[in-house]
Amino acid sequence: MQPNPTDTTNALLVQLIAITVNGSSAAPDISDISSSTGYSSSTVWIQTLAYISLALSVTAAFGGVLGKQCLNSYEAAREKGGTSEESGMQRQMKLDGLVRFQLRPLLQAFLVLLQIALMLFSISLCLKTWADHVPTFGFMATSATSIALSYAGTILVSVWWPNSPFQTPGTDIIRALFKKILPKRHSSLPTFAISSAIRWILETSTDPSIVEAAAAMVSSVPWSPNLDASAAFARLRESFVACRDREELYVKYGKAMAHLCIQSVKIKKKHLLFRWDDNKFKSTRSRFIRDAFMAGQYAYYQSKNSPTLNDILKYRADTRTALRTMLVHGQSLGLSRPDDEELIWSGDLCWYHGDGDENSYEEFDWLVDYLASDTNTDDETEGDALLALSAMQVLGSPTKQQSYISSLIRCLHSTTSPRVRHAALRAVFEAREELASITSTSLPQDVGVQLLDELSKALLAAVRLGADAQLLTTILTAVRPRDDQTTRDTGPDGSFHENRDYCYIRLIYALTENDEWCRRLARDGHLDRCISLVDGVSQKGDSDVGFYLLVIFGRIASSGKEFPYSPAEERWRLLLENPWNSAKYLVGGDGYVDEIPAFVTATRLNLTISNDGVPKEWFKGLAADVHMTLVNLGDPKRQAILANDGVAQATMDAALSSMQGLYDDLCCMTEGQNAL
Repeated sequence: MQPNPTDTTNALLVQLIAITVNGSSAAPDISDISSSTGYSSSTVWIQTLAYISLALSVTAAFGGVLGKQCLNSYEAAREKGGTSEESGMQRQMKLDGLVRFQLRPLLQAFLVLLQIALMLFSISLCLKTWADHVPTFGFMATSATSIALSYAGTILVSVWWPNSPFQTPGTDIIRALFKKILPKRHSSLPTFAISSAIRWILETSTDPSIVEAAAAMVSSVPWSPNLDASAAFARLRESFVACRDREELYVKYGKAMAHLCIQSVKIKKKHLLFRWDDNKFKSTRSRFIRDAFMAGQYAYYQSKNSPTLNDILKYRADTRTALRTMLVHGQSLGLSRPDDEELIWSGDLCWYHGDGDENSYEEFDWLVDYLASDTNTDDETEGDALLALSAMQVLGSPTKQQSYISSLIRCLHSTTSPRVRHAALRAVFEAREELASITSTSLPQDVGVQLLDELSKALLAAVRLGADAQLLTTILTAVRPRDDQTTRDTGPDGSFHENRDYCYIRLIYALTENDEWCRRLARDGHLDRCISLVDGVSQKGDSDVGFYLLVIFGRIASSGKEFPYSPAEERWRLLLENPWNSAKYLVGGDGYVDEIPAFVTATRLNLTISNDGVPKEWFKGLAADVHMTLVNLGDPKRQAILANDGVAQATMDAALSSMQGLYDDLCCMTEGQNAL
């Protein structure tokens, strides 16, 4: 800190200029000009901070070099000659010395000194630019503030996530305070170190025994959400396929893959699929589903008998995991994610015992109780349980049927999530044959007519939710139209959902075989719902579903119900055209022949010559399809095949008679139109 000589020189030059201009008489007194200069307090502080920063920086650099020398001496001990025992002892002595003399805390202290030096230097630089009114003060202050905030953020990140690589000396202090302030949050932080190590082993190891050991640990550790486990899963899949002849390893790798599928990790969809001709995978699906089912059963009973809350919660979680694992094996051509919507409509969770025997209804009693339990209220659990219960394809054992139907009614309610409603619809669909066989004179134990009425209403509510929303949207649009307003009718609750409504139509098709169910469904509004689906079915052009829908109309019409039905509307013409166009190829099916009279009844509804809006060619095409179906069914060879399949001659005669009458009427209508 020396005075600035430029200031003294400038003062003397000013005096010389004054003498030159005004003469020697104007010479001022220069005795007060001193070679020393006073300093303001701000200047002193700025210089002090700068020098302290310099001293700390040099000290930190010296400490860093000293620590490096200590580490070099430790490394040198490894290069000295001698036996392995002597080298090991030398290294251990060096390590003990590093610990004894606190090398690590000392190096951390030097790092703190360096950080303090940087802080002091930044402060002094900002103060200097501010005191001298330098325009760069704003830039310097902003830069220093950004560095300080970044450092504070690094500390917070390292405290919040202990696995963060950005660890600083202040982290331990802040973490200790953090534990005292929020002990629960800190103690609940999951650690995924083991799963990360397992993933690394599966991705890189070439030793089969190590891969096998890693696969055995997959299901015992938590996995980080959104982790990309595609490579690890692909390695498990490769080992799974390679061990198809080694049952124990095959099952071990299969269960490891299933556990990854139920986690929230990322897996490429192509890794989930298997070859269509992989018979080994198809034949062992039942084994995996059965093992998961039995694991869930064991966990459920343990949760009912456990004395402590922790054990109860653990076994409940195990039950949920088992149900999720069952769903993973729901597709025959590969594994699935449990929340895949395709599992609801096309999943197959049927399983058999090891000796090939079918399971008994009583084995599902625990799952019925689990679904009815008040402790399992989350949508995920209810949806999984319903899909697992659909595998029994009936209403359960006699003692549990009332409980099961009540649970289905609750899950079909419009207030539940779409996944739960759809899973309940699938469960009812799988039990359709038993439901259709129930009459007022053959009611199961504790199941009354009132309960079946409630089930009918719940089914309608489950599938009509989207239609009600669509109707409300239409009304609002008519009352308050907008140019940019478009009708959005997509999603699981759309007015027409292909999978949901096709399942519903097939269910109603089965139930209307029973006269009591037919009257119940017509009374509760299911006929109106089926009519509202005509547009969607006609546009899709699915002949099988169109056939089911027409048979439903034919059965209900036989009970005297009137239909707003006319082929003058294109949707009705398409509904009739597609099934009849395919009928000539489908008459070989037993069930198809049985329903031809109802099919004909639905076709003849309001089919009169007064339909002025119907094109002539349409009647001709329909008559040709009916005639071709009539010829095919009347073929003696075809009738012999049907007779061998158990179709009664009376059934075939009834079908032929109904089609012959329809064909004759169509011919008359065609001739009548030609005459006009």
